[in-house]
Amino acid sequence: MKFKQTFAALLCGAIVFGTAGCGLNPATGSQNAQASSGSGSSAEGSGQAAGSAAGSAVPAGGLEEEIEKNPIPQGEKYMAITFDDGPTGNEGGRTEHLLDGLKERGVHATFFLCGYRIRDFNSMSERYLAEGHEVGNHTMNHVLLDREVSDGGLQQISSNSELIASYTGEEPTVMRPTGGAYNDTVRASMKQLGLPIILWSIDSLDWKYRDASSVKARIVENAEDGAIVLSHDLYETTVEGVLSAIDELQAQGYAFVTVSELAQLKGVTLEPGEVYSDFTDETLHPEEAEPAAEPKSGSTETEPEQPAA
Repeated sequence: MKFKQTFAALLCGAIVFGTAGCGLNPATGSQNAQASSGSGSSAEGSGQAAGSAAGSAVPAGGLEEEIEKNPIPQGEKYMAITFDDGPTGNEGGRTEHLLDGLKERGVHATFFLCGYRIRDFNSMSERYLAEGHEVGNHTMNHVLLDREVSDGGLQQISSNSELIASYTGEEPTVMRPTGGAYNDTVRASMKQLGLPIILWSIDSLDWKYRDASSVKARIVENAEDGAIVLSHDLYETTVEGVLSAIDELQAQGYAFVTVSELAQLKGVTLEPGEVYSDFTDETLHPEEAEPAAEPKSGSTETEPEQPAA
């Protein structure tokens, strides 16, 4: 009952759910996606409502209905696995293979979709929400919003949200900028659209090494309660490596949830235009955290090659 009441409160406030917070300095322009918590304010840690979010298209009762059908996976620790740049392939393609593997393991994930990919590969669209996953916006044409457009991504993101909704039935409530790059203009545009900006704290580097064992090792070795993992459903090595990592981490007590579910579990209200890279204790409660020796993963994402299927 407490869980449903929390979601009801969020729905009444028209809150947009998103993902992990990246501590970014908006004054410095494009940012490295390895920063920690966005604003450090109570908006990220208090779970309080934050007014209306212009970009949300979730119908009243929609989230509650999805929760009833797909309850949040339970574990001792939680992480969010995210996939950028898809979908890849239609029936028999990589995204279908990945969705099958996630379903077998009871995993929820967040998929940041590109519009130009959805136009070609959309046969899996109905499975995302039906199987407990979250769809996010990753621009229409995979452009860098801080330098390749002048409107901070308003057109790229709004048009892609409409396209995604035409196939999935709901507009995204979270977004991830290409390459994790953003600036003040991007933040302002996402605030206008009602979308939190979701980065990551663990980079699988699947786009660089194309090796399943490497993907698995980077996820498992850097696993942490509240972390957000970056990967891409473009490569078969990613599918194999991610599923293998999930198997090992589930045996260690981890459950895998969407970015919005992770925020909910950690008591964080995702705010439009704010930047999030993780919900670890170190980020949410820095005054209690021990000094970190060095970053867990090095990593500004570069633009991966886009295979046809």
